[in-house]
This record gives sequence, structure tokens and C-alpha cells, in this order.
Amino acid sequence: RGIVISSCGSTGRNSESIGRLKRLVEMDIFDFVFSFAGVSTVDPLVVPALSRFVENVFVYDMGLWAALERSFGEDKHALNTTPVMLSFAEYRKGPDNTRDRVVHTRVLAYSNFKDARPWGFDIYRCSNPTCGARAHDMIFHADGKQYYGNKWMQTKMKTTCMKCNQTRRKIATPPWINSCSIENMGRCWYTWPLTLAQRIDLGITD
Repeated sequence: RGIVISSCGSTGRNSESIGRLKRLVEMDIFDFVFSFAGVSTVDPLVVPALSRFVENVFVYDMGLWAALERSFGEDKHALNTTPVMLSFAEYRKGPDNTRDRVVHTRVLAYSNFKDARPWGFDIYRCSNPTCGARAHDMIFHADGKQYYGNKWMQTKMKTTCMKCNQTRRKIATPPWINSCSIENMGRCWYTWPLTLAQRIDLGITD
């Protein structure tokens, strides 16, 4: 039992909206809720990956998160267009052979420094408290040695704000950002929505 919400914008980005979608899974109405978490989508790019996700779940009986990684996670063009959100339930073995139903809500994203989306975030901000410029007014580069393959998250980042000219160097990937199990460079995931501390890591103070 699942629902795919094909709209973008605030549906998978607004904390209140995300909470409502998550409750549909927590209340056991659905086993999963899928939504796009970007500002916009390009249908010809995302539809093939979405079709593979549905096929992985209902035809090949894959686990929900594995099905997402094996569809959007393996389609760079689709994931580079928009991050995707999945709220899903899984069962864990409890004491006395009981099964505990656990709900996760995550975003799968593609990290793209060139397009001002480090770790998939277009919400990144300048950390200068008197500036707070948004990601599209910043320049992002790899800083120092650039790693590839399943070690790509070890690459440090350099940011330059085009509004206040602040430059920061050797920025490490926050520990709450996870690499995907598939060995595809740039794919990462994190629990959604972000906590206040995580938002501060991205320069967001409001």
C-alpha cells in the first residue's frame, strides 16, 4: 500500500506538509508515501525513474528504500533534477519474536557543487550572519583532494559568497549526511525534515 504524490514545491519541502505525509504512514494507512522534494521537476527525466521505483516495489518485491536507491539512485539525470522524499515503514524483529513497525522519512539527493546544490541542498546559505545569501548567490568548489567512488563524501568543500565575498574552506560533509549503499558518486540521503541544528549546519538561521 503506497501513494505517489507527483507534485513538487512545498509538498516535500515544508515541515508541516512533511509531517502530514509521515502521519499517513505512522497511522498505517499506507506503507509508504513518495513525493518530490525539489522546487520543480522535468517529467521526461523523472518518469522513467519513478516507473522503475514502482516496478521494483510491486513487481520485484524489493524493500522500499532499496527500491528507491535502485531507481532514482541509479538515474543521475532524474536525481539531479529533483531530490525525492520517501516516508516508509519497515518491520524489525522485537523480543519474543514480535515485530516492531518503524517509520522512516528520508530524502535521496544528488550533490552538485557546480549547480549550487552541495549534498543536494538548494537551501544552503552564506554563514555570514550579516549576509545570509542563498545558494544561487554562492560558488561551491571541491577544496583540496577530490575523492571519487564510494569515498566521494570525504571531499572537502570551499564556498565563496558573491554578495559579501566571504570565503570558507575545508568544509567537511556533515556527519548526518549518509552515502547511498550503491557505489555511485554524488548520491546521498538524510533524515527529513532537518532539525534546527542541521539547518544551522547549512547556514539557515530563520
